[in-house]
Amino acid sequence: MSNKTSQLWRYDKHMSIQGAPLKGIKWLDPKKKPLEVSGFAWFSKAKIYRRLPVKPDWSIPEAVDGLADCTAGGQIRFRTDSKRVAIRVLLMGPAGMVHMPATGECGFDCYFGAPGKKLFLSTTKYDHTKVSYEFLFYEVIKKKMQNFTLNFPLYKGVKAVLVGVDNGSKVLLPLPYKNDKKIIAYGTSITHGGCAARPGMAYTNILSRRFNQEFINLGFSGNGKGEPELAMLINQIENPACIILDYEANSVSTEQYKKTLPVFIRILRNKNPKVPILVISQLCFARENQNDSYKSRLERLKNQKETIVEFKKQGDKNLYFLDGSTLLGKDFDECTVDGVHPTDLGFMRMADKIEPVLKKILR
Repeated sequence: MSNKTSQLWRYDKHMSIQGAPLKGIKWLDPKKKPLEVSGFAWFSKAKIYRRLPVKPDWSIPEAVDGLADCTAGGQIRFRTDSKRVAIRVLLMGPAGMVHMPATGECGFDCYFGAPGKKLFLSTTKYDHTKVSYEFLFYEVIKKKMQNFTLNFPLYKGVKAVLVGVDNGSKVLLPLPYKNDKKIIAYGTSITHGGCAARPGMAYTNILSRRFNQEFINLGFSGNGKGEPELAMLINQIENPACIILDYEANSVSTEQYKKTLPVFIRILRNKNPKVPILVISQLCFARENQNDSYKSRLERLKNQKETIVEFKKQGDKNLYFLDGSTLLGKDFDECTVDGVHPTDLGFMRMADKIEPVLKKILR
């Protein structure tokens, strides 16, 4: 790489890392009102940015326990009339993924506007070899009370975070969600958010904006395998509006998926007999254009449909199915980073197809 190319920021200020520390800013702890933290179902107990309990009541795989520290789906929400909105972050480690931008892995992004009409504003930029950063999302000339949502990083843990606003500015509670019911999504690395360019483009975050409801992201990269213990943990989450099961791609084998899916659903029904459950089958992967891997997917697709029919025969009227092979469209191979994990285009297409199904279910 030439010296001129490596110093691109000298020619384009938008490519540069922020300079000197911000002045005239007061730093607020999201754990304290009027700021609100959402997306972490057990947050009220431990006040830790984590997607599962610190000490689960049941034994869970070590990998799942580690991945629970990734803060996918977490949000900080508030209103302020500050001319500036900033963030100060301490991560659990530096960026290190080979096929996902650090802005999605380790960054926060910022949205503003009324519920259902939120607009993207900015994403944190920083030295990705570092584990801490400070970033100014927003700066305007005139004061105006606005509603903000900051999305947590998808694939990194956050040890500490502070939100910065101008000294003397007002900070209020955020505009409320539509209701206090939660939509829970359990699944794979795709549910987790791999490989969105920034947090707000994970499909659960896209849907959270559109529905103005709290989404709980329980996607575990490489490890959403339908373990019974995870179903029991999901049952601990209060006020579920819908539970999405999107873990087929991590199910190890067709035979294993046949075994785990009905067991997982039965465990959920022990606590939530009437809560809608939406089963989403696997996306089409690019390799299907070169080999016959689609045959095992079709076999699992058939089994999923049969499983749901059987539950309905037994009286379960709140079980639904969505064929995941339709979510990315005919040119599904153009919607991923590596043939498997969606780009922002892929996640937007997923959200576009899931949204009307969820609306019908929630009605």
